[in-house]
Amino acid sequence: MALNGGADGACENWELTKDMLLEEQSPRKSPKRAVLSLLPSSPPRAVVLLALLLALSFVFLMILILVNIQRVSAMREELERAQLQDKQSHTTAWHNLSEVRRALDTQLSAELQEIHSRLLNVSREVEDVQQKMMQCRAECGKELRDRVRALEERDVLQPALQQLDELRQEQSHISTLLSTALEETQNLTGMFCTRCPAGWQQFDKTCYYFSTEGKSWVEARAACSMLGAQLAIINSELENKFLANNIMEIRAFWLGLSDMQREGDWEWLDGQSLSISFWRKGEPNNVGQHGEDCATISSSGLWNDVTCTSHEAWVCERSC
Repeated sequence: MALNGGADGACENWELTKDMLLEEQSPRKSPKRAVLSLLPSSPPRAVVLLALLLALSFVFLMILILVNIQRVSAMREELERAQLQDKQSHTTAWHNLSEVRRALDTQLSAELQEIHSRLLNVSREVEDVQQKMMQCRAECGKELRDRVRALEERDVLQPALQQLDELRQEQSHISTLLSTALEETQNLTGMFCTRCPAGWQQFDKTCYYFSTEGKSWVEARAACSMLGAQLAIINSELENKFLANNIMEIRAFWLGLSDMQREGDWEWLDGQSLSISFWRKGEPNNVGQHGEDCATISSSGLWNDVTCTSHEAWVCERSC
């Protein structure tokens, strides 16, 4: 019995010890279970928040894109409207310029016809004066020679000889005056240019022809030669302004100027070097694979170097 009692006591002690160990271990395991219980619920909530933020960012981005698209569309419409207005203004301006040019051409044509008629009358009067002076010179010279011959035939004294010398001096003086008058009338005749062909424009003592088609520089030079003229050579600022005023269209006209012989050494067709020039800013620049060796003039009066094979209009000039 004593042995059974000891065995029962030992079993009870073992049970108590086991319970105590289980109680000590149970608190240590409870925090882990709490953490593990939180883990499954946390990730879905964070994913939802992240998705919400992404959705809001996407909506905001789309709003910005739509606003920018609207702004770009408005700016494009405004630009197209401005371009249309600019084109209309340009068209209107050229139409007005054409009307002004037509009115000026009509007015100038009438005035030029009147001036031409007056110049013809003046030219006829000058020719009549020349003929009368020539006739007077011949008659007066004959009369003076007859008087001198008559005085020489007479055997008169000193007064007659003195009179003879005076007559000779008078004859010489009259001849000088007549020669001077003839030269002045010839110069006066040269000042009036009344023989420009139809379709040619007159400036000073030179006639100019403005083509309406395009040719290369060499072909334009040949065309002027067939008309008994040459490509225009500019010798003064007034002549340059005259050519520019007769170029109303947006195009260029060949001049008789090139540097074909030596690059950069620009010469006129008559061999003269440049004494004055009216190059556009940055010109001549000789750009392109084949270079630019021939000169043109535009309605602004400025020159430009162009490839000689380009097809441009041209200006011929010839004397009256």
